[in-house]
Amino acid sequence: MAEASTRWAFARTTAFRVTLWHLLLTLAGTALVGGVAWWTTAGFAARQAAAEIERGMGVLLQSGALSGARGIALSIEARLAADRTGQEFYLLAAPDGQRVAGNLADRPAAAPGWREGVARRPDGGEVPVLMLAAPLPAGGVLVVGRDLSLARALEQRLLAGALWVGGAVLALGLAGGWLIGRGVARRAAAMDGVLAAVQRGELDRRLQVGTGGDEFDRLAARINATLDRVQALMAALRQVTDDIAHDLRTPLTRLRQRLDAAAEAPTAEAIAAAQREADALLEVFSALLRIAQVESGTRRAGFTKVDLSAIVESVAEVYAPAAAERRQRLDATVAPGVTIVGDPALLTQMLANVVENAVRHGREGGRIALSVTPQAIIVADDGTGIPEAERERVFRRFHRLDAARSTPGSGLGLALVKAVAELHGLSIALEDAAPGLRVRIALPTAQA
Repeated sequence: MAEASTRWAFARTTAFRVTLWHLLLTLAGTALVGGVAWWTTAGFAARQAAAEIERGMGVLLQSGALSGARGIALSIEARLAADRTGQEFYLLAAPDGQRVAGNLADRPAAAPGWREGVARRPDGGEVPVLMLAAPLPAGGVLVVGRDLSLARALEQRLLAGALWVGGAVLALGLAGGWLIGRGVARRAAAMDGVLAAVQRGELDRRLQVGTGGDEFDRLAARINATLDRVQALMAALRQVTDDIAHDLRTPLTRLRQRLDAAAEAPTAEAIAAAQREADALLEVFSALLRIAQVESGTRRAGFTKVDLSAIVESVAEVYAPAAAERRQRLDATVAPGVTIVGDPALLTQMLANVVENAVRHGREGGRIALSVTPQAIIVADDGTGIPEAERERVFRRFHRLDAARSTPGSGLGLALVKAVAELHGLSIALEDAAPGLRVRIALPTAQA
């Protein structure tokens, strides 16, 4: 049952249904064209026969008005003698129904007017005839008819041609619908299979993208990009989980030791040390929550026009004393009126983290350059810098160049910087300042 359902899956595809609708419209158009063809050919022949009948009836009735029934009979005989095609039929019947003249054997049984009937030829054959019957003033009936054999034969040919054309259109349409629907069903089944594999946990599976560039290829490329993003997020989640387990083990162990020491000798110093460890842990979790909030995009709803120049000046003023403690010179070059649409608190936090890293890791007694232009924000120091192989990794949560964790810090500062930059559509790059590190934050081309 399942195999039969899969075999006929193409019949449930949108492509097959669209093909069927197109087929129905094509058949309707064929029928319309056939009707017009009939009207201009077989219909014209029938109308022409009717017009000839009316003219012949008018001439015969005029003869009857001048010469009576005898004149009509003579006119009928003359017309039959002149008819070389054998397509004209006449009947002049007396009031008692007896035939007076003409080649029609029987008088029409119905009332006067138009009708179709069958006439016998002299050779015994029967032909379809269009007839018009009219009563005579002195009694009797006059019938004039024309052979419709050619018109009926033309109608049959048109009908046969329409059936052949309609059948061919139907067959080709169904075959095309089957081919198109089957192709669409096959590609949809391939996508479904890959997505089902991803759902089972095979995150490295990807859809095949053809070279045709059709909508399925574009959709497959989009899905592959989404799966790449999902795989990267899953890898980052696993990395974060591992990093949290690794990085929080040491402070939690220290906190436990502080608490044990406070329990054995409850002094103010021991309790304060335990509180400092707890505060450090709370700061780590607070940073993680801020990063998660930024990456969720919820802060984007509160974006306003922000003066970046003022923010850079404020951050430089705040960190100037910290730089002075390390005998560093913090030089700020600020272009006036640089603005961006964003969250002022997050942008301030981002710049503060970058400048703080420059102060902390820059050379003691060195120089820190902070500048903002309409194109970018640049923070450069002359310290040891970051190896090129580590420049992308430092943006990961808990990643630190000090593998031994001997220096203070949680490894979340640059992760927050990256999250805030992506939220605002900014691109951030770490460059070699020779010596030191240069952080370049490119601003959007079109600023508010």
